[in-house]
Amino acid sequence: MMMKTVLRYSLATSRAVILVILVTLIIPVLLIGSWIPGVGTWWRHRVRRLWIHMILFTLGIYIRWEGRIPAHPAIYVGNHRAYLDPLLLMREVLAVPVAKKEMASWPLIGFASRLSGIFFVDRESPKDRQKTLHKITAAVRAGESILLFPEGTTHAGREVLPFRKGVFRVAAEEEVHIIPFALDFDDPADYWIDDDTFVAHFFRRFGHLRTYVHVAIGPGTGQSGC
Repeated sequence: MMMKTVLRYSLATSRAVILVILVTLIIPVLLIGSWIPGVGTWWRHRVRRLWIHMILFTLGIYIRWEGRIPAHPAIYVGNHRAYLDPLLLMREVLAVPVAKKEMASWPLIGFASRLSGIFFVDRESPKDRQKTLHKITAAVRAGESILLFPEGTTHAGREVLPFRKGVFRVAAEEEVHIIPFALDFDDPADYWIDDDTFVAHFFRRFGHLRTYVHVAIGPGTGQSGC
């Protein structure tokens, strides 16, 4: 048992080191893209997708996909289990994610996330929520997709928590498709909920060789299928 614990801690530590390297490397790459006129959005999306592929590979995450991703811009909404959820969707979906403001203060990750174009929102501030809705509106008018978790928090329940309604008003006003998704980890221990800290959860769960996730993309509003 002691040997197994040591091996898991070593694996989690190795993965943490690789992640720090990946985050450090993406920052200058994103900065280069911001200096080239006319390629900012295109560059951010592609670099972010490549970065996500490398992160998920490093963490040993295997995703089972169900459904097809539409070619047109859309607003993707679904349930929330853990801090990894946006990466699971953005491995395939080119979209601007909306994340809680606390993530912006995370060392390295927060800075890289801001450079990659993530929208941060203070969900407890009506003024900031309204400001974020204006950003979302501008993004969809520019032809970008949006990814968010309107439950507003992670949870372990089988039910869906009440959705915050703001983004649905944007979708209706701008006539943008809503694409629902559902995700779940095979092992509920992979959920990041309650008062669990990022570091404690990371070292406890990513000492395991593999993590399995199921992601289902549903047909969107106004679509016969996607």
